[in-house]
Amino acid sequence: MSATVALFLILTVAGVVLLWPSGGARETPEDLRGLVGGASQLVDATVERAGRGPCPDLTGAGASQGTCDQIDVVLDDASGSSARLHLDTLVDPTGPILKAGDKVRLAPTTNIAGQATYYVADFQRSAPIGWIAFLTAAMVVAVARWRGLAALVGLVLSYLVIVKFTLPSLLDGHSPVAVAMTTGTALVVVLLYLAHGVSARTTAALLGTVASMALAGAFGALAIDLARITGLGSDEDVMLKAFAGQLSLPGLVLASVIIGSLGLINDMTITQAAAVWEVSDAAPHASLRHLHGSGMRVGRDHIASSVYTLVLAYAGAALPTLLLFTLADRSSTDLAATDLVGAEIVRTAAGTVGLVASVPLTTVIAALAASRRHPPSPELPLTDTDTADVAPGGHGGADTQPLTYRRS
Repeated sequence: MSATVALFLILTVAGVVLLWPSGGARETPEDLRGLVGGASQLVDATVERAGRGPCPDLTGAGASQGTCDQIDVVLDDASGSSARLHLDTLVDPTGPILKAGDKVRLAPTTNIAGQATYYVADFQRSAPIGWIAFLTAAMVVAVARWRGLAALVGLVLSYLVIVKFTLPSLLDGHSPVAVAMTTGTALVVVLLYLAHGVSARTTAALLGTVASMALAGAFGALAIDLARITGLGSDEDVMLKAFAGQLSLPGLVLASVIIGSLGLINDMTITQAAAVWEVSDAAPHASLRHLHGSGMRVGRDHIASSVYTLVLAYAGAALPTLLLFTLADRSSTDLAATDLVGAEIVRTAAGTVGLVASVPLTTVIAALAASRRHPPSPELPLTDTDTADVAPGGHGGADTQPLTYRRS
């Protein structure tokens, strides 16, 4: 097990070195910045008054210019000074409804008369999001204590790896699959040992996770090829193709399969390894067959609940898109055949394959490791009353295995 982990580490380090982003400055097109709702410079402000009325005639034509949002704002200057502005903006039916007291961010623009002004680009969310993150972290630490703190540190490291390595490396044109596998392996090695400690049990979960992740990637590659997924199902995908043409969008879909399924697979493998270890602690001289059978019974229940968890997670993420298709009166068959929904089906299927495979893979590895912790006890000849077919609930059944009671 240690030799296998060492091999994974060597391959991961080699992948990081080969795929490390160039670090060169990228020029951000202003068209792209506008499409994603950004601006080169944003100014914090507070809404003093908000209402609606006729737009001012800035052209001097004397004709009505429509209805505008009329907003009075106070600019929040870091130096302590403030300035008041009156903004008239054409009503946007898709925009938020502002009210007095709202904290907003303004972006510079020019009106139809060529005068410099601002428009409301977004709300200020730094403070509330910071409090939400703090309360969530406090609850995790309060319940899980040091393990929870280690998990939070791992969460921060995951963010840094994805932001500093994964995304820039993809934009450099490197293979999305290679980047995703390198990212996934690096994350799972650090996160598992950080959150659960260095032990044979954690190593068994690690090996099961990496093997299942690779299997999910292989199945996802086959499914993407068979279903002819182009990765151009959404407006964001089309924009990505326009502004980052070097990216392979089908490869990007596969990379999202690998990284997206990693968390749930990791949860499954940790549970399986822990279950086998608990059985081993309760029955120190249990046989390999008994450890494997007990772990698989736990794993089957976990699979049953995790499969629909994965489906619901993807369905929840795609809920606005599904609502649009429903409004358009598209049939379920047509809906499933679209590139956008087809990509989600492929993600779900590949993630499910990796999830299901993680149970037997991890159970076998953990049972092999746990069975070597204690020497087997010598068995004496058994009578008919020394063996029984016992189901998990204590009753015989079809899905049972003989349990052997040994005399001490």
